[in-house]
Amino acid sequence: MRGAALVATLALLPPLIGFHPYYVYVLSTAFLFATLATAWNLLAYGGQISFGHAAFFGLGAYGAALTSLAGVSPWAAIAAGGAVAVAGALLIGAAAARLGGAALALATLAYAELWRGIAQNWTAVSGGGAGLVGIPPLPTLAAVPLDLTRGHTGSYYVSLAVLAAALGVFGLMTRSRLGLALRAVREAADRAALLGIRPITWKLASFALSALLTGLAGGLYVHMVRVVEPDLVFGRFFSIVPLVMAMFGGLHSVLGPTLAALGLHLFSELLLHPVAPALHQLPYAVALIVVILYLPGGLASLAKAPRD
Repeated sequence: MRGAALVATLALLPPLIGFHPYYVYVLSTAFLFATLATAWNLLAYGGQISFGHAAFFGLGAYGAALTSLAGVSPWAAIAAGGAVAVAGALLIGAAAARLGGAALALATLAYAELWRGIAQNWTAVSGGGAGLVGIPPLPTLAAVPLDLTRGHTGSYYVSLAVLAAALGVFGLMTRSRLGLALRAVREAADRAALLGIRPITWKLASFALSALLTGLAGGLYVHMVRVVEPDLVFGRFFSIVPLVMAMFGGLHSVLGPTLAALGLHLFSELLLHPVAPALHQLPYAVALIVVILYLPGGLASLAKAPRD
């Protein structure tokens, strides 16, 4: 408990002690990637592999952007983005419920590309290739003191809160009926069906929950950068990087993907990007090679953390 309290205190400090706005922004995006890695890990908990989580990120981003531009509060718009992502997840989940392994991975990859094509060509709604601009920033909350919801500081704390919520959801899920059912489906789907567990129902639930967290991150992201375009939010980067982070951190562990996401993103943005921009994505490639060749259990296996 003391360790958790110390980590929470340290996480709250950067904006309060005068960190440069750029570093506050980089930390905010690191929290968002940690949320994406946790959401991807939640889907993998049931044995499902997705190569197309950018579909849910993009749906959440566009859902929030369009809602916010319509005059709705950004807070409600982010929630709307999460709902749009869930609807999109139920579509692909229902269509691919009986798929697994490489077939499911390719189906989700194609699904993300489908939505990118729709966004590029549905100009009247999405703005086409030019995207949408003028998305309002997160508003301040009068009830919160010290301007903790203003500008980069507000984005920082909201990103941290979304990550904390994602970790809480994942932790509770592993101890719930949903977690037990997903673990049974992952280990032996046919045997689980004989015991009365309907794999399709639980797979859809994990798709929806994973997409909700991903969509909320997408909705928050567009209110941070205040612009959205198809190649940005539906790009393969938002599909592959969370996968790499989750695998490098350790599948099915609670904190492994978060620690991997924070480490890889900060190393890439703060160390490599300033001195070698062309190589700033190299850490993700190295992390994937390490997992495949030397560390199949990820970082969590080094700490002998329970993976279920």
